[in-house]
Amino acid sequence: MKAKQVIIIFTLLIGANGFVFGQHGPLYSQYLFNPAYTGVNDAFHASAISRQQWIGVEGAPVTNALNVTSSFIDNKVGVGMLLVSDQFGINNNTEINGMYSYQIEMLNSRSLSFGLQTSYISYQYDYSKLNLEQPDQALQIAATNTTETNFGAGVYFQAKNYYAGISIPKILNNNELDKSRSRFNQKIYMSGGIVFDQFILLKFKPSILMVFEDGEMAILDLNAQFLLMDALWVGASLRNFSTAGINGQFKFKSNVRLGYSFELPFNEIGNTAFSTHELMVSIDLAIFKGQGVGVRYF
Repeated sequence: MKAKQVIIIFTLLIGANGFVFGQHGPLYSQYLFNPAYTGVNDAFHASAISRQQWIGVEGAPVTNALNVTSSFIDNKVGVGMLLVSDQFGINNNTEINGMYSYQIEMLNSRSLSFGLQTSYISYQYDYSKLNLEQPDQALQIAATNTTETNFGAGVYFQAKNYYAGISIPKILNNNELDKSRSRFNQKIYMSGGIVFDQFILLKFKPSILMVFEDGEMAILDLNAQFLLMDALWVGASLRNFSTAGINGQFKFKSNVRLGYSFELPFNEIGNTAFSTHELMVSIDLAIFKGQGVGVRYF
């Protein structure tokens, strides 16, 4: 690879427009970033997500995540774990997140949850993976490994047909010591959605996700989905008015879901970047006392 190509890819990973995936950490189109969401659906839940960004670009981000949560103690307490493997360029990062939530039941099938999260993050930088036109012996043998911990919190409100949440998954601002790891620093996530079910055999769900960093909005996700016959979700998304996507999710029986999303940038970076693909599979089970698998929209 030519040195010029290395510079181009590095620029893409940093994010020329200030809100590209590589700068702001792992981001999925089919996941809520809120520890207070843990166990709110009164069931044992397991999901796996695999996301590959910019197909065809060497060193582009590849993220795999496994999420397992469950409710306990008459569905008042939620406990879960989120494992994340995030690779991009010379970086190979691993996260282990433990989550806890407490749910307060309210009238009319509404609930308010408070969540806490602790994170262990392992960073690996392998500079020998750089393929330069003129090899540098020092870079070929250089590798950096470091670990750190972080903490997070969130609040989540859910009714039968709408939800709203706010969370800070990483409270500690670790870039005070290392600017290269700013993608895992403090960010505020605000999300909300509502389901309109006045149509026969058809429901409509618009939703929004906003991510704030350093007092400014870093990410704005606008989503709209239709639910057909309580089994098939189809929709479209718009991120920062620069990336458009389509997504779908199919429910097998009552407890297994398979989802897919496709994204494509249409700004100036779109001339050099390629499409993004994401796969998701999840299962809900009634394992513990008081649990049940029912219809849910969030």
